[in-house]
Amino acid sequence: MAVRRDPEALKAGEAERPAWLAGCCAREPAAIAAMFREHCVTVERMISRLVGSTPDLEDLVQTTFVEAIRTINRYRGEASFATWITSVAVHVAQHHLRAGRLRRHAPLDLVPEERLASSTPDIEVQLDERRLSGRLHALLDRIPARQRVALLLFTIDGRPVEEVAALTGASQTTTRSRVFLARRALRALISADPDLSQMAESLFGRRREGTS
Repeated sequence: MAVRRDPEALKAGEAERPAWLAGCCAREPAAIAAMFREHCVTVERMISRLVGSTPDLEDLVQTTFVEAIRTINRYRGEASFATWITSVAVHVAQHHLRAGRLRRHAPLDLVPEERLASSTPDIEVQLDERRLSGRLHALLDRIPARQRVALLLFTIDGRPVEEVAALTGASQTTTRSRVFLARRALRALISADPDLSQMAESLFGRRREGTS
């Protein structure tokens, strides 16, 4: 589902089409490589944000580009190519979450101390943040995939409801409902964990107006 633009914006979008787009449609390796270089970081960040720390990240990124190449003829320029491939990444992440085959990296407290050696002054703060992040993703794993993805896109990624709806192929009403239900479920899961309470306050304290 693409974000619609007016005719003038659409004409501008046509002019902004990537130089490698036609080559990708023709399955030319050089063009595909150019697309990958330009959008790899964007796709990797989105997958990582939605799925969390997992050894499957590289496979999911590759799956996103395989799916993008397979369906690239559907791209009509109604949104930027970055938005379009982000929507592909969102659907790949969502499918992976729904399949329930998540693998997690070993918790940091199980990693040998010598591997954590660093001269960075705030290394303890960084490690605490990573531990909390890992625990938060473990709780998110218990929330239905579509609700989780909507919550993260809206609350963490800071996207408006209409954009989240477009990226996930849902209506705005459904998207608001998913964000609300995910927030409520996560509150219930997190309420018994005092270490996560501050993170929860930060998460739930932002952008409430879009789901009321």
